[in-house]
Amino acid sequence: MAFESTMKKNPRQLVVDQHFHTAHAIAKFYCLDDKVEVKLLAEGGVLKRHKRAKVFCTKRTWDQRAERGYMVEIETAFHEEIDNIKNFKNRNHEGISKYCLLWLHRHRYHLADIDDGQLNGISGSGLTKEQEEILESKGVMFVRDDGIVPSRFNSGLQIQMILDRDWHTCSHFKWGLIEATDGEFLCADGYKGLPFIPISPKLAFWAGEKDQKITRQQLVEINKISVEKSSEFYFSRKLKDCPIT
Repeated sequence: MAFESTMKKNPRQLVVDQHFHTAHAIAKFYCLDDKVEVKLLAEGGVLKRHKRAKVFCTKRTWDQRAERGYMVEIETAFHEEIDNIKNFKNRNHEGISKYCLLWLHRHRYHLADIDDGQLNGISGSGLTKEQEEILESKGVMFVRDDGIVPSRFNSGLQIQMILDRDWHTCSHFKWGLIEATDGEFLCADGYKGLPFIPISPKLAFWAGEKDQKITRQQLVEINKISVEKSSEFYFSRKLKDCPIT
């Protein structure tokens, strides 16, 4: 479905630009001007962008209940791990795994073209747009005439269900801290199932690995993976400091 705008001036403060990878995590790569460098794959250009730039966002792909509800707890636990690096034993491995899974599926829904749903036998509620937005701001789903359900409600619910359904695939992950000693990490827009999360220019979490420092050549191979996994862009503090050859 095409992006559905809010009422003029967005009086209910519904989140329109939604991050599939959090703004807080992107800011960990900031240069001195509070921006990162972004390599656009389709255009081939390089941009300098703030963490809230539109390139990092999807447009109302999931509903307000998801954005301000279950997703927040997952994001908060992950932010604690990247703000306060702990030793392997005390690391919140489950918190990192839940965020990895959330990022994966938010990015997948961002790339997908999801149609509105339709409930057979439901006539709809005849709500005004203002009434719809009041309900959504309170975490309530609504049905429009002819049983039409805006796609963002289905996406928010589906992502939540997938997190529960697929949790067994990563609940056992233990995340090693990888440190680059020469050069810096790139970060993809999404990793398509690879349990790898760059968390700063010099640090990354990788499931199944031990805490370790890596050489420049190892960093080259990892950055190549980030480029290969990227769908629309990748970013870094400074691209010239991220070796790929």
